[in-house]
Order: sequence, then structure tokens, then C-alpha cells
Amino acid sequence: MEDREIIDRILCKSDTKCYREIVGRYSGKVFSKVLSIVKREELAKEITQQAFIRAYINLDSWKGTSLGPWLNAVAVHIALNTLCKERKRHAEPIEQTVIAEHPQEYSDEHEQLLQLMEKAIGRLSPSDRNIICMHYYQRMKTDEIAKTLGMTKSNVLVKLHRIRERLKKEIQNERNQ
Repeated sequence: MEDREIIDRILCKSDTKCYREIVGRYSGKVFSKVLSIVKREELAKEITQQAFIRAYINLDSWKGTSLGPWLNAVAVHIALNTLCKERKRHAEPIEQTVIAEHPQEYSDEHEQLLQLMEKAIGRLSPSDRNIICMHYYQRMKTDEIAKTLGMTKSNVLVKLHRIRERLKKEIQNERNQ
């Protein structure tokens, strides 16, 4: 049975047994993609499961294109968000690092700038925020980001440049208010 037929049966007849076929068909590829991002097998299994659950819940948003890449996109999004959250949870706050290294140079203005930066990053689209997280928090190289997101390296470089410019403008606007 083709993917489209299976999805139609799931959506029209609430046939959840058909979804097992989708999971069986794509779980290996999705797991491999997630593992290449998170580098931990147990976490990759958990994210793969979350991805299939989220995909099932959002099946009506599938546009009928190739199902494999759509499932991978769902999984990659969850994996990157998970890594960003972990990074933030386990990272030492930037302010503490700055104070410890250069206590005489630390100022309220610097703290305000850091808060503005965090707010501006939070307002980015999920895809732009993922690129920023991968590049700055996970310290991934642009070619790794390109491979993970299925983009060209030059496209990633252009996106990074545009995102930085957008962040810079947004922070300047906030400071001028």
C-alpha cells in the first residue's frame, strides 16, 4: 500500500493499525537521522518515538509530498529543540562566566544586552532559532548544519548572516526605545 493510501485510511477511518506500517517503514531512517544529531542512542530512541507521535497528531497538515522527508523534518525539529533546551539547562549562565573572568568589566549594560539577545533569539522563527542553536550553542560547523538540515553550506552561511543582521537590528531598536 502507498503512503498516501495509508494516510487516507488513517484520516478517514481512524485506522491506527495502518500507522504501524508507516512506523515500520520509516522508523529506521528517522532514528538514524536523529542519532546523527543527538549522538546518544537512548535519547535518539525517545525523540524518534516523539516524532512519530507528533506526526500522527499532525497528519492532517501533511501536504501529500514524500512522507519520509516530512517525518525526518518533524524528527529533526524535535531533536534540535531538545538539544537547545539541554544546552540551556546545563550551561553555566553567561553572566556568571563573564563575572568570573572579568569582574571589573561586568556592568548592568552588559547584562541588559544579554537579556535583549535572549529575547531577540526567542522571537526568531523556529527554523532560524535552530540554525542559531546549532551554530552557537552546539558549536556545529556550517557544513554539519547544512547536512543536518538538508541545505547547502552556502545557504546556511547566507541564513546565518541574515539572522545575525536581523538580531543586530532588533537589539538596536530595543536599546533606542
